[in-house]
Amino acid sequence: MLNPVVQQQGEMVQQFSEQDARKLVEDMLLMYGKKFTDQWSGLKKGQVVEKFVEKLSDLTYVQFLRGLKRLDTAEWPPSIPEFKKWCLGGYEYQSSDDAWLQALNYERNNRCNVINKFTKQAFDEVVQPYGHLGSSDTFYKVFSSVYRRIITEARECNEADELIEAVSQLGHSQQETEHKPVSNEVARQQYESFKAKLNVKNRHVPKPQELKPKQHSVEIENPWPDPFDNPAAYLSACDLDGVVVPIEIRRQMESGV
Repeated sequence: MLNPVVQQQGEMVQQFSEQDARKLVEDMLLMYGKKFTDQWSGLKKGQVVEKFVEKLSDLTYVQFLRGLKRLDTAEWPPSIPEFKKWCLGGYEYQSSDDAWLQALNYERNNRCNVINKFTKQAFDEVVQPYGHLGSSDTFYKVFSSVYRRIITEARECNEADELIEAVSQLGHSQQETEHKPVSNEVARQQYESFKAKLNVKNRHVPKPQELKPKQHSVEIENPWPDPFDNPAAYLSACDLDGVVVPIEIRRQMESGV
């Protein structure tokens, strides 16, 4: 079915048609796959097309192209009311699903990448009691609920969303990223030094400190007499200290054998 042509403010303009609806459904299937089919679970492709025709038939073809272009930056398939807002140019804020994905990326990148202002507000509210933003269904439901409330309040106050720039990591400076070239000779010396450090086999290992034991002269007071040189004195010393000498050994020592 070709685009119907109607007159608006004295000009002839093309209207949204069934052909446009089929193209929209085909594009969403190619871009989102299972995300789109899950969104319309239980309906056949033709029924989905009919629903888009029913709800978007008052759009012009130019307005449809505006919404179609918005699909290039959306990570989740929009609902029909959401897509219509894109077409009419009244879409001011991210969808809750887009904000959720942006918040997850923000958490995974150590909270230093770009993020929208209202997404950051929802992120802070959810993280406050938990300490982090998880990827479970519970976190998704809580975040989506908080984000929708923030967007509703923003619409009532006519407050615009904005992108917050990425926060630089601690210790990062412009000077650290600037490359300062050195001369070939300095580079060669640094390279040779680096190779020497890696060459464990031939690397010079300093000799460890050698500690010599100290000589201690211990003087023994009243040493016992030698049993071979002076057996009689040795036996006498044993008797004085109560040391029992076997009878056979005593007899041999006394006999001088």
